[in-house]
Amino acid sequence: MHRRDFVTAAIGGAAGLGAGKWTSDRRWAPLLEREQTRSQELERHALPPDARMTFSQQGEDIVLFHVIQDLLRVDRATYIDVGAAEPVLSNNTYLLWGVGHRGVLVEPNPALTKKLRDYRPGDTVVEAGVGVTDATDADYYEIKGNPMLNTFSADQVKMLQQGKSENVVERVRKMPLININRLITEYLGKAPDVLSTDIEGLDYEIIRSLDLSRFRPGAICAETVAMSAAGVNSNITTYLLAQGYVVRGGSTVNTIYVDSKRLPA
Repeated sequence: MHRRDFVTAAIGGAAGLGAGKWTSDRRWAPLLEREQTRSQELERHALPPDARMTFSQQGEDIVLFHVIQDLLRVDRATYIDVGAAEPVLSNNTYLLWGVGHRGVLVEPNPALTKKLRDYRPGDTVVEAGVGVTDATDADYYEIKGNPMLNTFSADQVKMLQQGKSENVVERVRKMPLININRLITEYLGKAPDVLSTDIEGLDYEIIRSLDLSRFRPGAICAETVAMSAAGVNSNITTYLLAQGYVVRGGSTVNTIYVDSKRLPA
C-alpha cells in the first residue's frame, strides 16, 4: 500500500461510518468534521512523503500497521483487542480496521460496547472481561468520572485510591469473564495476527495465561510502561522475550512484540 493510499484508507474508514451515527452523538461531531476537512485537504494537496495518521494513544497503531504489512506480510489480518474501550479514539486496532482488517473487540462496559458495535461494522464485539482462570464472572469496578480506568483488578483500584479521601469507585457489579484461550478458540479458531491488551493492571496475568503452544499471535501490543527508571524490563517483556518474541516498537506506555518465528529470514 502506498503512503497516500494508507492515509486515504484510514480517513475513508472514519468518514465512511455514516454521518447520521457520528452526528447523533455530539461528542463525535468535531472528530467527523476534522476528518472530513482532512479528506478534502488530501484531495487538493499531495501529502508529505512521510505523513502518517494515528488513532491510538501514542502512535502504536502505526507500528502495528507496518508489522502486519512489512514484517508479517498479511493481506487480511485478524486481531483481538482486549479492553477495546472507545472504538476510535486511543484505540490500537481502529487503523487496522480502517484499512480492511477485522477482528474481535472485548469490552465489559455496556456503554462502550454499544459504540463499538455502531462504529466498527465487521468486527465481533464480546461484552465481557478476559479472565485468567475458568471463573465465569468477577467484580468489575467502575471508576468515577473516567470509564477508561474501569478494571477487574482490586489492586489497581487500591493504587487509584492512594492519596484520595473520596472513594474513586462509582459502583461494583458482576460481569462475565471468558478465558483468553477459549475466546480465541470460539471466535477465531486460531491465533490472531495481533493481540492488543489494555486492561488496567491485568495485562501480564492475561498474557501469561495464553497457551503459546497453541496460539502464538504474530504481534502483541501490551501496556507495559516500558522499563523501570533503573532500565529493568517489565514482567511482560521478560516473559515474552523468553518465549521467542522480540521488541519491535512501542511508546512510553505500550510495547509491541513480534513472534521471531514469523519474521523473514
